[in-house]
Amino acid sequence: MESILLCVGAFAAVHWFTNRSLVAGLRAIIAVGYFYGIVRANVPQTASHFIFDAGIGGLYLGTWLKSLTPVQKLRIRKVRGWVICLIAWPLVLFFVPVQDSMVQLVGLRSAVWFVPFLIFGALIDDEERSQLALWLALLNLVALGFGLAELSLGIPRFYPHNVVTELIYRQNDVVQGDRSIFRIPAIFVNQASYSATMVMSIPFLAGAWVQTERTRQEKLLLSAAIIAALLGVFLGASRSQAILLFIQIATLISFAKIKPKHLLAFGAVAALVGYWVYKQPRLQRFSQLDFNIVEARVHVSANESFLDAIVDYPLGNGLGGGGSSIPYFLQGRLKNAVVLENEYAHILLELGIPGLLLWAAFIIMAIADAPSERAGPWRVGWRLSRVTVALYFCTAILGVGLMTSIPSTCMLLFMTGWMCAPKLRRFRMTADETELCAYETMG
Repeated sequence: MESILLCVGAFAAVHWFTNRSLVAGLRAIIAVGYFYGIVRANVPQTASHFIFDAGIGGLYLGTWLKSLTPVQKLRIRKVRGWVICLIAWPLVLFFVPVQDSMVQLVGLRSAVWFVPFLIFGALIDDEERSQLALWLALLNLVALGFGLAELSLGIPRFYPHNVVTELIYRQNDVVQGDRSIFRIPAIFVNQASYSATMVMSIPFLAGAWVQTERTRQEKLLLSAAIIAALLGVFLGASRSQAILLFIQIATLISFAKIKPKHLLAFGAVAALVGYWVYKQPRLQRFSQLDFNIVEARVHVSANESFLDAIVDYPLGNGLGGGGSSIPYFLQGRLKNAVVLENEYAHILLELGIPGLLLWAAFIIMAIADAPSERAGPWRVGWRLSRVTVALYFCTAILGVGLMTSIPSTCMLLFMTGWMCAPKLRRFRMTADETELCAYETMG
């Protein structure tokens, strides 16, 4: 009963905030996504798995009831057709009863339910993006508070050991030779989700921090949130996310055209976090990564099993047939269970070759066809976002969960939608003594 009330509450709350403004609704659903993991762990009931999905329903309903302005329609013009295609194909497959109806319904989460975040990424403007960044800053600090509390008091105080949290209690390999030290999940579904969400928040936080119009209080908040994000990556102890973070930092230094004073400030922040990581062995799991591990992971993820899946399942194994996104209470209904450690194999198993080609074409378009330069206050954030999107889609071959993680999948799709938004240039024209404002696309 509690889980059903939580679903209803998430739907109603997000819908109410969306009625106020789109960015308020986005902030609400991201907050639901941040707390989803710890709430689900403490209310391990069937409906708890759909709290975030219910909140998204409130966001979609509130957005659908609003009409778009001409400028907003211009922003989403490029991505709208792709979203329709990416949603239409899974909906067609939904009516092909390859899997149990409940399995296929849950399979719609990654195939359909998260996809409209591409629209939201293209829809909002720079000021709304700044509001979103400040909200992410607050949430990152809350997450770090929980993470440090778990570090001090132990994970069982926050995550009871049950079927939902089994993965959390299996990830006790932070320090070699000691199986009693766990990775820290903070308030997320698992430790990897914590690290990934922190990495994906960096482009928003850094992009907002370098803007000259930010007040001193806002800069302090964003600085603290960047520190929280960096620490969160190492507390979650995901080696792959740590590598992606290092590449982000290299991008910031080399390609973001950041001002020297901002670069010095980021250097000071990185030095502070680096010193704490150096003093804490449990934060150094990334140092265990070597070429042999990467080679073994690639061999497992991109071997002949992927080619076999193409031959055996040209039209997929049904929605949910990839297996990785199906909750424990539906695992018994899964037919021909096939799980490959490769996100593109997961897409293949659920959407078949047509769906895989559709997603591949969209990803290539979003990254390669994005404007080469984004002017304005969000120039640094734009560059970091573009690199982050490319990194995640390129490394998706090494594991699963990229399209089913909460809330990082929605954040990734949001940034991808931003990549697809055209550059707009504002200009003025005069007609009958009346000055009008308009926009035109550039390039």
